[in-house]
Amino acid sequence: MGGTVRIVSILVPALLVGLGATLAGLVVALARRPEPSPSQAAEAARRHATVVSVIAWLAGVLSPALVLAALSPALASWGGPLSVGVAAGLLPATVGLVFIGVHAVGELTWPRPTGAVRRAPLTPRTMTDVAPRRLRRALLLWSGLLVLALLVFGVMADEGRRVSRTFPEGSSGASPFPGWFYGVPLLVGVAVVLLATVGVLRLIAARPAVMDAAPEWDLGLRRLSAHRVLRGAQLVVGLTLAGVLVVAGQAIRSIGSAVGSVGAVPLGASPAYTTGGTVVAVLAVLVAGACVALAATPGRAPQTPSDQAAPRPTSDADRPA
Repeated sequence: MGGTVRIVSILVPALLVGLGATLAGLVVALARRPEPSPSQAAEAARRHATVVSVIAWLAGVLSPALVLAALSPALASWGGPLSVGVAAGLLPATVGLVFIGVHAVGELTWPRPTGAVRRAPLTPRTMTDVAPRRLRRALLLWSGLLVLALLVFGVMADEGRRVSRTFPEGSSGASPFPGWFYGVPLLVGVAVVLLATVGVLRLIAARPAVMDAAPEWDLGLRRLSAHRVLRGAQLVVGLTLAGVLVVAGQAIRSIGSAVGSVGAVPLGASPAYTTGGTVVAVLAVLVAGACVALAATPGRAPQTPSDQAAPRPTSDADRPA
């Protein structure tokens, strides 16, 4: 039970800090005066996108406590603390699905073109056109590193959830450890998040163009929407990776510590294991910091061709939305 408590105590605060930092950045961005939209239809579209983003982050911040409160009693009765540990590991992915689900609803309820004449050009867009490259690469990087880490830790694990080593004087083991018992559900959860993210990005690329707005402005709004989706998706995958590394690092350090002594001579101490566990834990901190920083970076507001031809001061041109 103590291992499960450690998992929850690591993942829940990290997830709340990441979501809270991003929500704080969103509140600061919304407090700024928005740039004028080129038309009434464009203003309605911009407002709809902003409302969807705010609701998605609020749902993400509130969902961890609600999910744990709803599932913990059932999981405890089904499989005890081990099931609770799996649920805690899947918490970031669950929050990510809530976040992406809100964006999917927002795209499906996108304001439809109105009026007798629609002057917006029918320019086909693809997912690559609208998705910011940096956030795409970050999402792929965290996902790839997570798969690699879980494969390595799965090979290292005993009984799917424990790591151990032997030495001349005896043996040492530690749990929880992200072996196959935890790794397989995490891989499935992250795969679902990635598929949902791709689906919403396709909705953004295929949604109706904004009436009476230049193609550049319409594309800018699509990219802003994709930015908002991707920064949340990479955050939950990055925090999942960070949680896996923290739990693994603690377990590896534990089996590298001295397990006894004969007189003044320690038994079982392994500097290699303790150093390796420390390195893994430091990597977790770096990953968490990087994905939170990316999630807190606001997107670029859509600009009309006149705005692009006559650049404004940096504080206006790069105004976050």
